[in-house]
Amino acid sequence: MPDLAAAPRGLSPAEVEQRKREGRTNDVPDAPVRTVGQIVRNNVLTPVNAIIGSMFVLIMVAGFPADALFAGVVVSNSVIGIAQELKARRTLHRLAVLSAPQARVVRDGRTQEVGTSEVVADEILELQPGDQVVVDGEVVAARGLEIDESLLTGESDPVDKSSGDGVMSGSFVN
Repeated sequence: MPDLAAAPRGLSPAEVEQRKREGRTNDVPDAPVRTVGQIVRNNVLTPVNAIIGSMFVLIMVAGFPADALFAGVVVSNSVIGIAQELKARRTLHRLAVLSAPQARVVRDGRTQEVGTSEVVADEILELQPGDQVVVDGEVVAARGLEIDESLLTGESDPVDKSSGDGVMSGSFVN
């Protein structure tokens, strides 16, 4: 790893391109999203629905169709479950688009904002209060830097960081 403190100008465009070609980026694949078919199948083909469906068939074979009204529970339960899961999926998709974090990187002596997937290895990131740390790394220079690692470690108090200390992706700057 190069001495980043001695190179406050950050990476050059050529170095960034080289790292991208080598696959040394922060490109994290999205979590797999269940298809509508999978959602329907998972809500319809449940053990409880199988038991109630079997009871429905037995009652119909026995010739008591008036007693089979409970089968409506299977249908309504499945419809409600599918509707709720599709609504949650849409909401999560909108939130992911709205809250996609950006990173401020130093390249060629200038600070610029890039998407988190555009951050490459050995990059110098500039952090400000409220920012999310988007990659694991080492603090090059800091003045009064406090990191909230509670989502990762459970520690509720912010952690003071100085040069040489590590920071973890997913934590926040106080």
